[in-house]
Amino acid sequence: MVTTKNLTFTITHGRTGTTFLTEAFKVFEDTLSVHEPEPNYANHLPLVKQDPRHAIDFLKQKLSHIDGIREANYVETSNVFGKGFFIPLLRMGITPNLVLLNRNFRKTATSLFQRGSTPMRTKMGQHFSADPSVPDSLPIYSPDSLSDYQLCYWGVLDAFARQLQAADIYDGQDCSCYRWAASGDFHDFDFLKSVGATFGLSIGNEDAAKKQHDAIKAKHHNPNSSSSKASLPASLDEEEIAVLDRIAYYRPVVIEKALNSRFMDGSVKAAFGFSD
Repeated sequence: MVTTKNLTFTITHGRTGTTFLTEAFKVFEDTLSVHEPEPNYANHLPLVKQDPRHAIDFLKQKLSHIDGIREANYVETSNVFGKGFFIPLLRMGITPNLVLLNRNFRKTATSLFQRGSTPMRTKMGQHFSADPSVPDSLPIYSPDSLSDYQLCYWGVLDAFARQLQAADIYDGQDCSCYRWAASGDFHDFDFLKSVGATFGLSIGNEDAAKKQHDAIKAKHHNPNSSSSKASLPASLDEEEIAVLDRIAYYRPVVIEKALNSRFMDGSVKAAFGFSD
């Protein structure tokens, strides 16, 4: 299958700044930038977990919809894309641009926990997160015995593992159409421009685009509701160390790279002999 559009997607987890990213990409010319439009990945993720072949049928529908838009460039920042749809899209012969977006792992997991988006256990988690019982997910010992916070933290690491996999695939194909980024990086207009240039996106009136970008970053995008705050565990260090230890029996390289990243808390790094 082919598409006439220049596609950009994200591989990330929820609560990493994808709503802001959607708005930031609107500064580029001839570009439609959307967050979680219909047809929506999240509505179909539970079916894909049951049968990955469902992703192909959904992607055919999705691409048909995208090909019907007026703009030449299509950006969608849904965090669900990387949790069951990226590999099927590659199998269909389509290699999209990718933003591999991260935020501090603990802050991301905390936000997911407070929102009630727990992998495997809550409705939101089932639609927006991977599941450790599904074959393509980051393996972890005895997921049923994890606390809700630990499952949220596992979900963040699962997204990071999927980013590493995507980067390895693209590097193996000598494809430079991906960029690593932290959630705050796109507050820098020059960084946003450089990512756009990597993905074949252009800016017409730079002064107008800069003004638009300033207005976008002045807003607080998609905050958690204050009524959704749940009580966090007493020791997040202990909770996270246990998750990392359980994963390391299966994917030690993923854990080593996570511990070496700028997204891991220093106290957890120190427990494994790593430093900031």
